[in-house]
Amino acid sequence: MCNQEKQEAATVLIVDDDYEVIKALRIILQGAGYRVLESREGGDATEIFRTEHETIGAVIMDWKMPGLDGHEWVRTMLGIDPDAQIIFCTAYEIPDNIRQHLESQVVGFVDKPIDQPRLLNLVRRAVSGDAAP
Repeated sequence: MCNQEKQEAATVLIVDDDYEVIKALRIILQGAGYRVLESREGGDATEIFRTEHETIGAVIMDWKMPGLDGHEWVRTMLGIDPDAQIIFCTAYEIPDNIRQHLESQVVGFVDKPIDQPRLLNLVRRAVSGDAAP
């Protein structure tokens, strides 16, 4: 699906094991007019993405979750959809060498606590196609 169709659908998948973070992101994103899908674990998120990737304009995921390696998950998502628009939202330090490698594959990074203007800017860029990895 082309980026224009994804922008019109304006669906964002949130992947985080912390329900409070999902809730906060949902409020921010729905308040900005986005449709939100959510998952608290990697296997479920992968299945949601596999079935819904044609309508998902951006994926916001935590870097560190039980049983889920952010680096490996990026490879999985890009294997399903090479145009996947991924944004990491994390409280953990991502090592510089990994961050530099991922910069060519993801839209961007948002630290927790969440910088709402930065997050919304990255999501807007992702769904509009202005941030192709």
